[in-house]
Amino acid sequence: MAARRARRWWWLFAVVVTLGLTGYMVSAYLPPDLATSRVDVHGDPVRYWLLAGHIGFGTIATVAGLAQFWPWLRRTRPRAHRWAGRVYFFAGVFPAMVLTVPVVLASESGMSNVSALATMLVMWAITGVAGLRAARSRRFSDHRAWMIRNYAVTVSVHASRLWGAVVIPLVLLQADGPAYQGDTRAIIHDIAGAGAWLGLFVNLAVVEWYLRRRARPVKTARNAPSPTGSGSGSGTVPPVAHRLADPAQRG
Repeated sequence: MAARRARRWWWLFAVVVTLGLTGYMVSAYLPPDLATSRVDVHGDPVRYWLLAGHIGFGTIATVAGLAQFWPWLRRTRPRAHRWAGRVYFFAGVFPAMVLTVPVVLASESGMSNVSALATMLVMWAITGVAGLRAARSRRFSDHRAWMIRNYAVTVSVHASRLWGAVVIPLVLLQADGPAYQGDTRAIIHDIAGAGAWLGLFVNLAVVEWYLRRRARPVKTARNAPSPTGSGSGSGTVPPVAHRLADPAQRG
């Protein structure tokens, strides 16, 4: 009971933080105004709308993704859960991925940040396609794992804001030293690049740790009968038992 309560509080904390960061990132683009853009688009309306569209679709993906991982919805409203998944990918992730390309090509935030954004795009595409293929093949456990990875990429932009708060004082301590020599542009580029890379790497590392921990086989007694009934005491759990232990496999 205590573990379940702790998971519920962690879930609520993650939702509040994610929605809070999403609201902050979107606020500069509602209502749409070139003058309030956090990225300098040099007065170019086409570039601004590409950026605003990318952020808008990314916001849809963020909110629909939270609905996807809502335990109550998945458990009691499977139809709504499936529709949330369709909205997440086809109205959120996919158009946001397409608009990421011109946004990355037009970025002026330095090669480190651009390469991080390009890597996010590639990982977004790989995990999303793998998740869709697993769902079409009815490999629901694999589908869930790939979509967890995909959502980790989706919110890596949010995480980059949090990491930026850690990186900023570390960089500013060296602002007047030989690393930057007071170059404000270099400082901004380094903060953006470090935040982007940390957001992506740490998110994916945590997700892989979680998935591997979740996939650990059920421990059995040393002298438990083998699956063939030979009594060899191998302690191996039959594949069927693994499927019964995992609700996603029963879906």
